[in-house]
Amino acid sequence: MCKHTNILIFGLLFTVLFIKSAISTEGDDKSDSDSDDLAVRDDNGSDEIVEKVGKALRADQSLSGLFQKRQSFTDAQRQFQKQALDAHNVYRARHCAQPLVLDDALSRSAQNYAQTLAYYNIFQHSGTRGVGENLYMSSGGAAVKLWYDEIKQYNFNSGGFSMSTGHFTQVVWKGSQKLGMGVAYSNGGRSAYVVAQYTPPGNYIGQFTANVRPQNSC
Repeated sequence: MCKHTNILIFGLLFTVLFIKSAISTEGDDKSDSDSDDLAVRDDNGSDEIVEKVGKALRADQSLSGLFQKRQSFTDAQRQFQKQALDAHNVYRARHCAQPLVLDDALSRSAQNYAQTLAYYNIFQHSGTRGVGENLYMSSGGAAVKLWYDEIKQYNFNSGGFSMSTGHFTQVVWKGSQKLGMGVAYSNGGRSAYVVAQYTPPGNYIGQFTANVRPQNSC
């Protein structure tokens, strides 16, 4: 269950977006059927990138072995991170927020935690201190777009935190500067876990008006 304090939402998003895996039946969640790409619609080939990453990870069943390999990133992982970064920055530009930059330390943390989720087949926030965090689980790669689509429920007039819009507000939070991305698989490769970590973290109570700007208000 999502929890938050009156001062800081534990430095990360305790709002969880769960999308059923490939075994979901048609109509279970309408977000599944209209989100086939990593984020924005012109990110061609994102599913292929996600699958390449998954094959590399599934080749080693040892969690500690996977973490040791995470000292460097494969080309597929780098491309996944770059696509996620580009998607974030397309959406942030609409809300007068400066572009994020990829941070290897954050990406290593996000990748390790994504692999932990997949290895133990669980879905919960890491609790990593000092970072914002978005999670996503699906059979596809539509994480950033689905997080951003929460804008439909956000009230720019009143602002503030809501469990139904917390992913969106972190994506476009002006004060966040760095991004780390990770992806891992479970259920024989049928389910993908995506972890995004941000510094400085967003979703501070009392700072939404300054950090979450309406579109075209620059």
